[in-house]
Amino acid sequence: MFKIKIIYFLLAYTLRGTFRQRAALERFQQRKWRRFRKIVLTHSPFYQELAQREADLSDFPLMNKAAFMANFDQINTLGIQREEAMQLALQAEMERDFSPELKGATVGLSTGTSGTRGLFLVSNTERAKWTAMVLRRVVPLKLFKKQRVAFFLRANSNLYSSVQSASLEFRFFDIFQPIGQLVQALAEFQPHILAAQPSVLSAIAEYQLAGEIQIHPSLIISFAEVLTTEDKTFIQNTWSAPLREVYQCTEGFLGVTCAQGTLHLNEDIAIFEKKYLDETRFIPIITDFTRSSQPIVRYELNDILVEKTEPCTCGSCFTALERIEGREDDILLFPGANGEMIKVFPDLICRVIARSAEGFRAYRLRQIEPLVLQLELESANFEGVAEKITNGIQSFLQERGVLGVTLRCVEGIQKKAGEKLRRVERKIVPN
Repeated sequence: MFKIKIIYFLLAYTLRGTFRQRAALERFQQRKWRRFRKIVLTHSPFYQELAQREADLSDFPLMNKAAFMANFDQINTLGIQREEAMQLALQAEMERDFSPELKGATVGLSTGTSGTRGLFLVSNTERAKWTAMVLRRVVPLKLFKKQRVAFFLRANSNLYSSVQSASLEFRFFDIFQPIGQLVQALAEFQPHILAAQPSVLSAIAEYQLAGEIQIHPSLIISFAEVLTTEDKTFIQNTWSAPLREVYQCTEGFLGVTCAQGTLHLNEDIAIFEKKYLDETRFIPIITDFTRSSQPIVRYELNDILVEKTEPCTCGSCFTALERIEGREDDILLFPGANGEMIKVFPDLICRVIARSAEGFRAYRLRQIEPLVLQLELESANFEGVAEKITNGIQSFLQERGVLGVTLRCVEGIQKKAGEKLRRVERKIVPN
């Protein structure tokens, strides 16, 4: 029955085709929103009153992770209590067994990098929709050839293992395990498709270049972390395989690169309101009209997306992104001469680091005090590279009126197993 659902949704997505006209897409979104409001939101105690009086989308409250978790019991349509869901999710994390369900729904736990650990629910039908979309846009099936897919994740899920089929052999690689152990298992598996965070892909690439493993993936998939230009180039040069970026998080399957290599938002499954920070940078506010067990309505993420100024040559009218820049709460903040706060976007500081020196593979820059930055660096020539990067950052900040910044350089990146690597991270809280 589950596979029949996948085939049904796969056919539906295929027959839908590509939206070429923005007006047609917006009409489609409004039809889906009205149906979602009527059929799904009337069963959510939190949204029921607004849904029953057919309120406009703009009348619904803005949501974030903290509010979403605080109202978990009232938002979901399955009558699942937060405490029982959290208990099941934590048990799965401890035992590394992610198969149990609650009232027919998969329960997952987000990493909590924004300060609040998030619970998500995915029903059987939602799993089928997700699988069909992944097969349609990320991992295309090949006739008469079974493809081996290696997924590196901090936690497995019924959602991800739904990809398993007669045409795809899915294997979960637990990134809480030592990387050396994982890459040896990967070499034995010999994947056709390699999917992992950029930091994990880069680590595997280093083993490949060192001659310790030999794998030959035909497709590489990056997700969960910001994919920098440097990491993308390094990974692609290692395997000479196409690299597809997926914008996936607890709140949904939000975007994927097209055949031209442009990252597009999946606007046929969600409405994206845009909270602009400047002419091209914006924070997405999502309403996913495919999620019924745990409705996502006007959910404000803290990701910074950069919109392309020119349409993509693939012909899709879905919003095209230049890149995912980072998180809104990782914009560096410095006191200016006139008392104003000077903001520095994560991508700008990454570009400064990239052009200041060579001879380093990985780095992390943390703002731990208003005028103190900590640079963690992996390099054979640590002192020389650290000095060049320090000078580059200080010159860049001085040009913007930021004075008195101290950089403390640390050799080696201290990162917990399973932790996402955030290249630029602000640890201070603005007043």
